[in-house]
Amino acid sequence: MLNAVIDKDRVGYFKATAVYYGRSQSRKNLTLPKIPKNLTLPRYILRNLESHRVYSFSHVKHYFSYFFSFAARLEREERMEELLANMKNHLEYLDSQYRGKQEAVITLQAKMFSGRGNSSQNTLHEVSLAPLSPAVQLLLKNMTGTKAASGLYTKHIQQLRIPFVYQLLPHLMNDPQSLKPAYHMSGGRSFCEIVVGVPTVKRDKESYLMVTLTHLVTELSPADVNNTLIVVMIGETELDYVLQVARQIETMFPNQVDSGLIEVISPRESYYPDFDKLPITLGDSRKRIKWRSKQNLDNIFLMAYAQSKGTFYLMLEDDIIAKKNYIQTIKKFTATTTVSNPNWIFIEFCHVGGIGKLFRSAELIKFISYAQIFYNNLPIDWLLESYLADRVCNLEKAGKNCGAAKEKIRPKFKPSLFQHIGLYSSLKGKMHKIGDAKFRTVPKFFPHTDNPPLRTIKTDIIEHSVHTLQKAYAGRTFFWGLKPKKGSFVEFWFEKPIVMTHYVFRSGNPDHTMDLFYNTTLEVLPAHNHSNFTVIGAFDEFGLAEGNLSMGPIIAIRLSVQRNSRFWVILSEIELRVSPAPESR
Repeated sequence: MLNAVIDKDRVGYFKATAVYYGRSQSRKNLTLPKIPKNLTLPRYILRNLESHRVYSFSHVKHYFSYFFSFAARLEREERMEELLANMKNHLEYLDSQYRGKQEAVITLQAKMFSGRGNSSQNTLHEVSLAPLSPAVQLLLKNMTGTKAASGLYTKHIQQLRIPFVYQLLPHLMNDPQSLKPAYHMSGGRSFCEIVVGVPTVKRDKESYLMVTLTHLVTELSPADVNNTLIVVMIGETELDYVLQVARQIETMFPNQVDSGLIEVISPRESYYPDFDKLPITLGDSRKRIKWRSKQNLDNIFLMAYAQSKGTFYLMLEDDIIAKKNYIQTIKKFTATTTVSNPNWIFIEFCHVGGIGKLFRSAELIKFISYAQIFYNNLPIDWLLESYLADRVCNLEKAGKNCGAAKEKIRPKFKPSLFQHIGLYSSLKGKMHKIGDAKFRTVPKFFPHTDNPPLRTIKTDIIEHSVHTLQKAYAGRTFFWGLKPKKGSFVEFWFEKPIVMTHYVFRSGNPDHTMDLFYNTTLEVLPAHNHSNFTVIGAFDEFGLAEGNLSMGPIIAIRLSVQRNSRFWVILSEIELRVSPAPESR
């Protein structure tokens, strides 16, 4: 009988709780118990009605009338809480901007009272504006009238606001303009909801920046186009390269650049320290230390610029793709999270490294200060973990408690909103494993067909029948050999003496990332000395040997293995550049 008046399908989608109306003669006395975990809402309602033998349609009608009004009121209250949380976050952002302006006023007042306020203001722009190279001047001439051309050494942009920066990074005092971008292409957008930071550098083999920007732009919902800002930070000091990338961005995304959705900045050369003088930390190679220290400084620069542009800052990399309506998803999850967990430090929308980490802009200055102190000690993903630990972990308690405490201040959204697609790392020679098969259509070797002619090739490494050294040197495939042992070698003997200027030997490929030349030196045999090879380099930790050579003619080059290897070995690239032969008279 009850089934005749209740349509289970119509109530199945409600998620609030309700209680049987017939227990009380007045709605005012109704209480709202929790639904047992093993019951869905429709089953819970049916059980209550049946247990009290309520079969009249009027009782059922009143029951669901109250339920509907309660569900609507609950939804309105939850929405109001989210709006208040968003308003609180935005007010904190505005307050941080106000404090920044106060700081500038106080600094100006101090200069005025000390009589030093205008001693160098008129010459700051000229101090560090180095003469432009002919290549840059030519680029600017060809780019006349474009927005990209107007971004070089702009005078209107202010110095970045970073506390204690000169004490922590004293090299910045060498140039009064060191914290001012060398390049700034902007549409003037500010007071956005979310600022998306995309640091990028010149990569060894393949750039993913345009793919990343395409996804970030196309996956925005219409509601987010006008209150989102994407800032591309080019971490290079070669101005011709910076101008080329900026022009490429303007060409591919003209509407987004004109509207101010996409901005491009780049630091001055004086912003970076002498990386060769940084102390060795974590037992890493000099190459890795330079890479991770620069990556940290790039993120610091980008965060310092972005902190005044919007309420939240989203940390990304230049080799990702985003899910549809990713900004809308971030906003909704952040609002609900702020209501239930208002003390979060950052929210994680992707578990990989420094991708998809959302900060409150008002709190960003704290992480910037922390990263300045330890930029040379830890990579960026470790810095994020260390920052959380130092905020909430008690040294007197077990590590398990620390992990639980960090999870409370780092809410995680699942599944990830961003997919990492980069195969070739910004750290030259390093390759990433790509989980998604559709991103694995990448070359297994890099052919060079103009290497100098050979007289012979010698090796004691057993070759794969298809992937031979001869074919690899000619650019037809890669070399694949059985596990090399200590003393194993690969020798290339040239038809006639050559003057080699540059060499590249790349081992491993995307399918076999561990098949590298480990503990292997690179040696050449001078033409004037046919008995002794001279060491000119070695394969690094990522299986790459690359360098310039400035010596006389050579007749052979050799790869010499110094220790037994547990893996097969692949040579995916062999490139030997030689100086042009002198013209005969």
